[in-house]
Amino acid sequence: MSRKSRKASGKTSGRRRGLIRSLLPSLCLALLLAGSITLLYIDVQIRHIMDGEIHSEPSHVYARPLSIREGDPLSLARLSRKLDRYGYRKTNQISQPGDYSIDQSKANLFIRKTANANIPGQSAIPVSIQTQYGQVVAIHNAKTGQSLSNIALESPMIGTLQLGPHQDRIPLKLHQMPETLLHALLIMEDRKFSDHYGVDLKAILRAAVSNLISGETIQGGSTITQQLVKNLFLSPEKTFRRKIKEAAYALVIEWRYSKTEILEAYLNEVFLGQSGNRAIHGFPLASEYYFGRPVWDLRPHEVALLVGIISAPSYYNPHRNPERAIQRRNLTLGKMAEYGTLTPEAAAGYMQLPIGVTSRSQEKLSGFPAYFDYLQRHLRLFYSEDILRTSGLDLHTTLDLDIQYAAQHALSQTLDKLEISRQITPGTLQGAVIVVEPASGSILAVVGDRKAHNSGFNRATDIERQIGSLVKPAVYLTALKPGHEYTLASPLPDMPISLVLEDGSRWSPKNYDEEYRDSVPLYKALAHSYNLPTVHLGMALGIDETIKTLNQLGLIREIKPYPSTLLGSSQHNPMEMAQAYQVIANSGSRIPLRGLTQISNSKGKTIARFPVKAVQAIPKASAWLVHHALSQSVRFGTASGLGRTFSPNLNLAGKTGTTNQFRDSWFAGYSGNLLSVVWVGRDDNRPIGLTGSGGAMRVWEAMMTNLDLAKTTSLGEGHLRFVQIDSENGLLASNECANRISLPFVPGTQPTSYSSCAHNVHDK
Repeated sequence: MSRKSRKASGKTSGRRRGLIRSLLPSLCLALLLAGSITLLYIDVQIRHIMDGEIHSEPSHVYARPLSIREGDPLSLARLSRKLDRYGYRKTNQISQPGDYSIDQSKANLFIRKTANANIPGQSAIPVSIQTQYGQVVAIHNAKTGQSLSNIALESPMIGTLQLGPHQDRIPLKLHQMPETLLHALLIMEDRKFSDHYGVDLKAILRAAVSNLISGETIQGGSTITQQLVKNLFLSPEKTFRRKIKEAAYALVIEWRYSKTEILEAYLNEVFLGQSGNRAIHGFPLASEYYFGRPVWDLRPHEVALLVGIISAPSYYNPHRNPERAIQRRNLTLGKMAEYGTLTPEAAAGYMQLPIGVTSRSQEKLSGFPAYFDYLQRHLRLFYSEDILRTSGLDLHTTLDLDIQYAAQHALSQTLDKLEISRQITPGTLQGAVIVVEPASGSILAVVGDRKAHNSGFNRATDIERQIGSLVKPAVYLTALKPGHEYTLASPLPDMPISLVLEDGSRWSPKNYDEEYRDSVPLYKALAHSYNLPTVHLGMALGIDETIKTLNQLGLIREIKPYPSTLLGSSQHNPMEMAQAYQVIANSGSRIPLRGLTQISNSKGKTIARFPVKAVQAIPKASAWLVHHALSQSVRFGTASGLGRTFSPNLNLAGKTGTTNQFRDSWFAGYSGNLLSVVWVGRDDNRPIGLTGSGGAMRVWEAMMTNLDLAKTTSLGEGHLRFVQIDSENGLLASNECANRISLPFVPGTQPTSYSSCAHNVHDK
């Protein structure tokens, strides 16, 4: 290059350097401005989540508390099952709240804090429960020896109303977390948490070396703040650009929030597993999901398992990969011993324990979708969706965990057996179960699918099917009301009938057995569910009168006054039928079915109560008489198959229901403390070939054999007069009559004429 060219080139370079020097302040200002805007954007985004969404709490849903009273029918085996379902753990010797043990005639139980309100000054106490012949005979405070009439376990949380699609969490404050959890978390995830400002370069290098030497991921390099960023703000992609963003977010969070706030947010947000399509976020929810207990009730080895799976919840999933999970748990226990949280001896002992997670079939957090569906429909009458999902309400329900599980298992297992025994295509039968407490109207269980954890169509509330003979008690209630002059002994025609309908066609119903008996007493017509006597009676009373009675029983939808209505042609769902039979089982007193007892706000203040509201819808005497006829159905009528399973001392009552072409199988039955309605059918409404006693009653039977039933006392005892009559004709009988039966009557309404079998007695 010539001297002249070099000179020209030098001048050009000089101009460029001058230009750069002149623009440098502007470039720096622009970069500073861009950085500031970026940090401002990050700050706004972080505050929106940390101050808003992360502090929004879903409504927490609680089952009803488990109450145990002296005199309750309860065997030790069933008590053990109940305690398991309420999150208590069986041990050889109780030592802390949540433990229980069983010996030959006694259960020892350490009640959790706040559970025993009727003992002043006691927050968590050990009690002993003695049983004899399947009944609770004594309850004592095991520490003081004080005799207790009853105890109440805390209401277990059964889920939340979700914050968003497929997500769930149970936010708690930092002080509610166990110290062992905080120690284990910091040891395994961020030992310098108190010292760094969101990013710890030394920890990143140290983790890389440790993992390289061990050949596996035993230590994480990200701080807890960075992990919180990943959970709340960033995608899971692993790129250098994302790591830079992660560091920027972490620095802003550390600048904006205290260490306590950051740690609390992390504990409530960290991803710890998947339950179906629902993500398990936070240690409180994970504790319920994996162990069925609140997080503050966890033991060190259980804490170690939850902390251990943070790095890879799917890989260390204790349900699918228990060996990996145990190895990871034991690694965490070793670190807890190394850093002084546990003694080496204690850690070694915990390493020998089984994994201890709940079986997948018992996962409470997979939910009770049919019950939750009913609950949310009811709640929307009072609260907006936004309030329910973000205000942290506590919803105290009437659901009984033991009864809910018994209902679910009975429906699923019985339908499986029916399909095999009746050679029905597997998986085609469907069903629904409602269980209520007649005296309070409390809904104790709702099952809307044979696979109880399936969400979607809720057959317990949404099917509309003909109810068949479940309608018949309404016809007989109408007849037995004052002023109609019918009694249980009144003879009813059992002969053919043919009615002309509005469209000119004829309706000619028949009895199920296609036989005619000329005349049968009223109680026998109902007990055997004869069609023709029911139609004759209903037509004599007037169809509108029966519909009026159905309305009084709580069926509020429009029912057409067709003659076939007398045999159950109107369409209803199991929840409606449970309401109707609640009135019969409760001496004619109608109590609107309820799924909630009260609602509390996030501060624990009660903001709504749902008290029992009773109305005497049906005269007591009429309900008592129909109850007696339904108890005879169990003794010798269409529900007599139950007599092989249950003691006659229980005095059960029930009614079968079968619709045309065997499309629907129904059963409604009750004891002194439980009423249940069961429906079995097909979703496509095709025939199933099952009667009420052959289908739905089998489900009811399977369920009730696993529950504690109270005797149905003789309703109306002391108000009704029992008289011996001839069961063939309803006339008075003497001891000489072979077919005599004792029936109740409202005083002054009993028969006055004797049957011909009473040879030595003159008509009076």
